[in-house]
Amino acid sequence: MSLWGFELLRPAWALALPLIGMFALLFARRGYALGAWEKAVDTPLMAALERLGKVSHGAKQTRWLAPITAALIALALTGPAKNRNDGIAFRNLDGVVIVIDLSPSMTQGGRFRDAKTAARLVAQSVGTRQVALVVYGGDAYRASAFTTDADALGQTISFLDAETVPDDGSRPERALALAAKMINDAEIILGDIVLITDGGGVGPLAEAQARTLSETGIPLSTIYVSSRVEDGPSSDRNAIDALAVLGGGAQGDLLDPFPVTRALRQGFERRMRAMEDPVQMQRDYGRFLLLLAVFPALALFRRQA
Repeated sequence: MSLWGFELLRPAWALALPLIGMFALLFARRGYALGAWEKAVDTPLMAALERLGKVSHGAKQTRWLAPITAALIALALTGPAKNRNDGIAFRNLDGVVIVIDLSPSMTQGGRFRDAKTAARLVAQSVGTRQVALVVYGGDAYRASAFTTDADALGQTISFLDAETVPDDGSRPERALALAAKMINDAEIILGDIVLITDGGGVGPLAEAQARTLSETGIPLSTIYVSSRVEDGPSSDRNAIDALAVLGGGAQGDLLDPFPVTRALRQGFERRMRAMEDPVQMQRDYGRFLLLLAVFPALALFRRQA
């Protein structure tokens, strides 16, 4: 609820304001002192008592202090707040692990530079989320821990080459298992994995790992890299797309990686809306109204000499 440019965090307390005003008017009509002696005592007698100093008009002078104090407290409890951009946000709410195939079929297939460009595009598209990097061949390795510096990670990706992974072969299941372990170890609540590969080594083990990721709530998306090594097997996109289907993610390729980047963005927004406790970047000004309420409240205890 908005009021005068402020967002009210607890607007239900605003219902107390008309009640406070109603009670203030009722007590004002009854008189200034307890029991409304001004109406019960004859005017000449009241004047005589005043001359003798037997009547104090302190209640008449401070009759509005109590409702003013109550109104300020009620306004403070409504929680008037404004959006803030300097607040500290929770980290590790969401993360993306980019997994790049560095097997010979990838690094020698003629599209490796384009594959690295696609990886940098994914890193730049994750926004404020953390992103990590895993590379694999015959074994899997963590190339970068989770970071919010996408530019630095892009530089790491640009230095990848055929000599980065010393193990021959292609074991995507090991890379997916390592990516899942990194997400769990970093206590990432909402994680995604993006696999960039030509399909080498994709088989029953990788498919089983994709099912496990989907069951644990970690979507697996894939970006297909078409490549052909001389005297070697051609790449298989069907196997890559099937892996993404099993993993509950999106499918893309070097010419159109945007289905994957859109899925990462939309999935993050959808999951954040579904969270019970979304991050609120707001400053509550109710505490300052409570400080203002102290002054009329202290005046109620003032004693006349």
